[in-house]
Amino acid sequence: MKETAESRACDRTKRSFDRFVNFSDAVFAIAITLLVLDIRLPAIDATALRPPLTAQLPGMIPNLFAFMLSFVVIGGYWVSHHRFFKSVDRSDARLVWLNLLVLFFIVLLPFPTQIVAEYGDTALGVQIYAGAMTLTGLSIIAMEAYAFRAHLTAPGTFARASLIKSSITPFVFALSMIVSLWSPLWATRMWWLVAVAFFVVDPIINNDWRSLASRDTA
Repeated sequence: MKETAESRACDRTKRSFDRFVNFSDAVFAIAITLLVLDIRLPAIDATALRPPLTAQLPGMIPNLFAFMLSFVVIGGYWVSHHRFFKSVDRSDARLVWLNLLVLFFIVLLPFPTQIVAEYGDTALGVQIYAGAMTLTGLSIIAMEAYAFRAHLTAPGTFARASLIKSSITPFVFALSMIVSLWSPLWATRMWWLVAVAFFVVDPIINNDWRSLASRDTA
């Protein structure tokens, strides 16, 4: 009877954790889908002749640029979130609230994406977008740091390596906010370093995972 009660409690905990993770995945999916809504042809005056499509396509380039960048970044944040929760054994109320903070910033990202599509050539437009991305990254770091400190992760999880990975994106965006004071153009170019980090730096860090982990236990 005791084993049955423990088994039921374990099942309830697992179902609760699965709902928690599935809800997070759904929010990421919605946020990344909303990005595409801003990719549309410029408005046409109903009283004017319809301009050729070739004349309208160049005006969509800033929106396409903002969409692709935000898609890559949000996708990278989801990969980081997914990878982190594979190492989480259990959750508590504080971790749930910290995860909700992460999701708050994720859902907010389509708005600064629209701003940078229209005002990406201004320092303020760049800073709003980069600031939103920085806060999103910092919220993920805060969530991971708490889980490691509260021992909610599986034994052997490499905390330092995980936090290093999660720090790359907000560091690049925070640095771009400073660069935008001199050149918004160069600040936006810096953002593509995040894609480089996802596809180049991340595998390198994975190869050094164990050496970084050994420093955690030293």
